Amino acid sequence: MRWLSVLFALAPTVAFALPSGAVVKSCLASQAQSGVTVTEIPFQEINEEDDYRPGYTAEYVLFNGAKVGAATSNKGAAILYREKLYPVAKAVVLAGAKAALPEEIHVELASWAWLKEGRRQYLCVSDNFDGIGRSGSFQKIRYGYLLEVRKGGKLFYTNGVLGD
Repeated sequence: MRWLSVLFALAPTVAFALPSGAVVKSCLASQAQSGVTVTEIPFQEINEEDDYRPGYTAEYVLFNGAKVGAATSNKGAAILYREKLYPVAKAVVLAGAKAALPEEIHVELASWAWLKEGRRQYLCVSDNFDGIGRSGSFQKIRYGYLLEVRKGGKLFYTNGVLGD
């Protein structure tokens, strides 16, 4: 009976593993940390669809044959990857995040990257907070979304000050 309580206690951790600190720092800084490779996703030629899904407007690029970008609706923003929408409001907030989730993702201003650490891969979207992060010392304050790209992958959210 005791093993059953241990199993239930571990179930949330088995269901999905959190990104490592190196992955989180790589995403926020848009620069590889030890053990992580970062591939920038170019966003020069952005496709726009006003009616991507009922009620959603999408902006995306094709990266390795998959749609990568963001979509918005009156329900809020979502990360778009391989035809699937991942609502940012449902992102798992990582420990240490110091601010609320941004409401809008500026596709053309954000940094988009593919991160790989061992066998785990992530789509990373990072940017400054709109209004406070585009100039001066606030440029170091960034948010990041990490989408674990596997079947049933989770969307994570973090933020922080670069250099901390």
